[in-house]
Amino acid sequence: MSVKVEAGVTREQLNADLRATGLMFPVDPGANATIGGMVATNASGTTTVKYGNMKTNALSLTAVMADGRIIKTGSKCVLYMEVLPETNLVINCDFAVYRARKSSAGYDITRLLIGSEGTLAVVTEVELRLSGVPEAEKAMICSFDKMKDAIDTCTTVMQMGIPVARMEMMDENVVDAVNRYSNLNNSLRPSLIIEHHGSANELEQQSSVVQEIARDFGAMDIEVASTSEDRKRLWSGRHSVWHAVLNQVPGSRGFSADVAVPFSKLTEAVVETQQDLKTSGLFGTIVGHVGDGNFHVLIPFTDDNKEHLGRMKAFSHRLVKRALACGGTCTGEHGIGIGKMEYLPMEHGGAVDFMYTIKKALDPQDIMNPGKIFYANDRSN
Repeated sequence: MSVKVEAGVTREQLNADLRATGLMFPVDPGANATIGGMVATNASGTTTVKYGNMKTNALSLTAVMADGRIIKTGSKCVLYMEVLPETNLVINCDFAVYRARKSSAGYDITRLLIGSEGTLAVVTEVELRLSGVPEAEKAMICSFDKMKDAIDTCTTVMQMGIPVARMEMMDENVVDAVNRYSNLNNSLRPSLIIEHHGSANELEQQSSVVQEIARDFGAMDIEVASTSEDRKRLWSGRHSVWHAVLNQVPGSRGFSADVAVPFSKLTEAVVETQQDLKTSGLFGTIVGHVGDGNFHVLIPFTDDNKEHLGRMKAFSHRLVKRALACGGTCTGEHGIGIGKMEYLPMEHGGAVDFMYTIKKALDPQDIMNPGKIFYANDRSN
């Protein structure tokens, strides 16, 4: 089951149109992003643990290349092709798309373009995989005395293979900010929000096992949100984190750092990051899609405090180095852009030169979102 949309359609628009069909587009980055933007950054989010990211859910793309060619990626059967004899250049094609479950035919251009941040092509149309709306949904919030206990609960649930649709972590500062902003009354402790999708019987069994694991790791409070209204209230609080945290420091902007690490290193990485924030004297919050090892640090700041900006940037550098030392990545979902160009060689080494070769082959004049991912015309950097 799939749907074809133009790049400017937003996630919420699409799901509103799909509502009567019993189908949904499951990728939820937490914001009402456009599908084109989600493709450009290989967006993921709260539901990635069950449904995957954009590379999982985008079946084919229509894209405009730097030389003006329009390409359609994915599995197709050519019905008609017109070629200029003197150059063998294809100038007109007609395709019939077929949806084979798998293909080993040539390079995977779809996934090359997804996550390329607009540096290789302009995506104009996307065919998306759809999922069925689950028969039932059940969520809970579990609070713990220590962050370590919350993360250990998460890694145990995931390593045991218990199906979850969402597994989100919030530190006590996030919970406090969300409570104030959204008028909630969640326990002011490090917390996990866990959601299951499936049949009513499956949900009851899965939820029961997860609650038992949480109690084994010292959960102080477990509140189950069984009704649709309770779930909406819980997730609206989680989705308000950015605004809630900035609301704590009037007039501030937000600096968001994003890394991902293997499950075996997740507890270590999060606990050390929490301690680093305290040692640095920074007010910051930790929140994450810990079901896939991804977490974010959000720090409010004002431009007039240069000393604070310096400490914030130094903290971000240590965070990335810590994630890489754990075998993780400098960005789980936000992308490289400008701010993380220096970390790309640390993560990929000599493979960055290969990436740059692809970029120059497809965009020799550097007109596609120039100055992103790579330092301009400097492959040695």
